[in-house]
Amino acid sequence: MLIYFSANNFRSIDESIELNMKAAPRLRRHKNHARTPLRDKKKKVLKGALLYGANASGKSNVIKAMAYAKEVITGESNLDYCPFLRSSHFSLVKDGSKKRDFTFEFCIKGEYYAYFFSVENNIIAEEELVHITPNSETKIYHRKIDKSKSVDTVVYSYTSDVEHISNNSEFLVFSKYTSPKKLFLTDSSEKIREFFRELELSKKKGSSEVDFSFLEFLMPAFLFFNFHLIIIFPESKYNSTLSDLSSGNGNCFDVIKNFDTGIEKLNSTEVPLNKFTTDQLEEIKSKITSSNKPYSFDLNEVDYLAEFIDETSSLKITKLTSIHKSKSGEEVIFDFEDESDGTKRIVDLLPTLSNDKKFPLTFVIDEFDRSLHPLLSIKLLKLFLETDSDDQLITTTHEAELLDNEILRRDEIWFVQKERDGSTQLYSLSDYSPRYDKDIHSAYLKGIFGGVPNLSGQ
Repeated sequence: MLIYFSANNFRSIDESIELNMKAAPRLRRHKNHARTPLRDKKKKVLKGALLYGANASGKSNVIKAMAYAKEVITGESNLDYCPFLRSSHFSLVKDGSKKRDFTFEFCIKGEYYAYFFSVENNIIAEEELVHITPNSETKIYHRKIDKSKSVDTVVYSYTSDVEHISNNSEFLVFSKYTSPKKLFLTDSSEKIREFFRELELSKKKGSSEVDFSFLEFLMPAFLFFNFHLIIIFPESKYNSTLSDLSSGNGNCFDVIKNFDTGIEKLNSTEVPLNKFTTDQLEEIKSKITSSNKPYSFDLNEVDYLAEFIDETSSLKITKLTSIHKSKSGEEVIFDFEDESDGTKRIVDLLPTLSNDKKFPLTFVIDEFDRSLHPLLSIKLLKLFLETDSDDQLITTTHEAELLDNEILRRDEIWFVQKERDGSTQLYSLSDYSPRYDKDIHSAYLKGIFGGVPNLSGQ
């Protein structure tokens, strides 16, 4: 679970913004929204957080800051190019030399970790991974530019409180050659992936003698950023619907008929191969062969799943369809691409309600309520918050109907405010401490908490 996130000097974010998912100890309502994922059961972490704000206040930039940091960490993007960066610093100042900092605090298997990195002049200035216990903090590693030695080239100093790391020759060599444009955690993640590939090969050979070395201590951070943290943007699509249905893991879609979409169930329908060109079919086969698993893709806004169905490598391609019922009760098949935007959005969000993974997921969604009726937004949110799991939902929204003490705790409601200088600020409703019976919906629309558009023209 995500416990804390902060960022500064990113797009509309100037000074540091902080999203704190720790449950406020004095609040008593919706106790089931506060989970105890840590070994230290005194610390509770919230299942949800809703971010409100006017258009252009910077709500999406809070999500983009998290997405940028994640993509740099996982190696999906680099410091020179990332789709979430228009510029490398707060956009309303000319001085781009100020450092850009990102901090995540998270828990994995009951353990508490903090990861921080800083970018200055478009290179990594500093990064640190720390293991936190109730009584101590253990620095797994700390990397920082050694300015006393950085003359012609950038030189880093590395320190660690873990003896196995600080005295490990592999760590010392590996860290020395990590590029200034790259995080040490990113390089280590690539080594961890290699480890799993080698482990799989060694199992096939009847041996599993592969040495983790210092990488074992970095595994929690690798797992969190690569598998636990899921970021979804308004244009994002859930591309695994067909593969979930094919593998029997599509139970979450069984509730679709409860949302008044007219759909009884989702299904997959085989598509004739002559619908595709020879070049397309060859590329599809190549994708399946190289990944050794079914290949999900979209073409002309239609989702497909391609797979080999037997030892002769016969290709089968299916597309997503929806089943409706006619007035006479007969099933009628619709192409899913003909469904409304709201229905498609519901299907994209349903997996958040039924995580079939063996570990909790943190879903960060920009515009959770896009194309949804307010009552559907309320239903989806309630279903998520009522699930007995450590899954999290962090989302931006304009839907004021969700501002209800009967649905949310005060510490789950956040406001994003655009300041006079154009910068973004983030703060919690719990900072205001309104009475339990206060109509926060009306108070918000009146501008009492901020986070609403200034329509006075001043």
